[in-house]
Amino acid sequence: MSERMLPPTLAVLLTAFTSCFQARSYLTFQWLMLGWVQCQGRRTVTEVALAAGAIGARHISVFHRFFSRASWTLDALGRVVFTLALKWLPADQPLVVLGDDTLARKGGKSIALASMHHDPLLSSARKPFASFGHVWVVLALWLPLPFGSGRGFALPVLFRLYVGAKRGGERQRTGQAQGQVGPRLQAARTAHAQHQPTTKLELLREMVALVAQWAGERAVYLVVDSAYAGRTVLEDRPANVQVVSRLRLDAALYAPAPRRRPGQKGRPRRRGNRLPALQDLIARRRHWTTLRLVLYGRAVEPRIMPFTALWYGALRSQSVRIAVVRDPRGRRRDEAFFCTDLDRDAAFILETYSRRWTLEVTFHDAKQHLGFGRAQNQASQAVARTAPFAGLVYSLVLLWAAAHLQQGGTLGWIVRPWYRTKTAVAFPDLLTALQQDLWMSRFSQAPVLAPRPQNPTPVPHRSQPLAA
Repeated sequence: MSERMLPPTLAVLLTAFTSCFQARSYLTFQWLMLGWVQCQGRRTVTEVALAAGAIGARHISVFHRFFSRASWTLDALGRVVFTLALKWLPADQPLVVLGDDTLARKGGKSIALASMHHDPLLSSARKPFASFGHVWVVLALWLPLPFGSGRGFALPVLFRLYVGAKRGGERQRTGQAQGQVGPRLQAARTAHAQHQPTTKLELLREMVALVAQWAGERAVYLVVDSAYAGRTVLEDRPANVQVVSRLRLDAALYAPAPRRRPGQKGRPRRRGNRLPALQDLIARRRHWTTLRLVLYGRAVEPRIMPFTALWYGALRSQSVRIAVVRDPRGRRRDEAFFCTDLDRDAAFILETYSRRWTLEVTFHDAKQHLGFGRAQNQASQAVARTAPFAGLVYSLVLLWAAAHLQQGGTLGWIVRPWYRTKTAVAFPDLLTALQQDLWMSRFSQAPVLAPRPQNPTPVPHRSQPLAA
């Protein structure tokens, strides 16, 4: 199957996943990978199998059982993606991993492990809104791949499903009998009740520990938003992990603990005197340092106020390096960022934090072009695997594009006159290039003709006398 239907560059990438599956499951994995890339409609398991051309070659239930029953783990696939991605990062550079969560809305009360979650896209500052669905906590590796506009890409590596406390989503439909509970709805309720409650920060900490173990002695910088900059993530983290995040302007900051005097009795102090509020420090500042940086693909010259303080509410064991940013044009409000590595300067903190936006681009592209979270699985095991599989396909498409370009291939896009400022390829262009490569590989091979069935031996016709 690989020799006839997969281009050589993609076949080499998929070969790295051989140890993650059994023989028949690995063949199913290849079919699903092909179908996920080539599918043009809604990416359900049935549509993906149809797009792969596997209907008739394998029974449709094989693809459903691949997600619900087959013996493979997402973490093993993530480690292979992590190993493949390290080839594109220089050995002398630290690893930058990005952590965040995204909501996949769902419809259907029999969907397992779905619950009510805050919907940031539909909510406003005055009126919050909740949606029924799945929330995925994702950890991605940032890579400066040899294409794009220089901003880099976020390759999803690890996934965890966060299940809320309130299930919801069980409003009776019009004409449905009250109190009617089918076996699928009962199974969904049972799965939600038996699920162990875990916070998003605990899920992220678990994934960061895995990546720190895979990285070995290399330094890892975790970039998260302020929602994940809590004590659960900051304290007791692996020794090779540093955190870069946004700092709240109302954070309580303290001076480092003073040195213990000779002969002083009592427990040593853990923190010094409390510093003035961050807003007051910003208001009193008269001299700011101007830096020339490239943030989000643009050259900017923000004003910086760097200093070191102890954020005792989130990290009690060490001080953090803080960089307050001010827009000299006054169009943006003042913001503060921090890093747990005291040897890093403000330029490193701002440039590293700006890479977090690539994860938002990944969420958008994976949902719009790969159907992340679109499959309507009802079994718990299938729910925990299907959406992350789309995220892994996203990573494989990026790795294929980098390898394709390295081996002399070309990556371009269809010229559209209404896009006058486009200068670099985007993920839809890479997906289209892989689809074209798959079709060329399929039609360039000589067709394998099926053996022609032999006509049965003709039975000699015996005439029967007509009845009188």
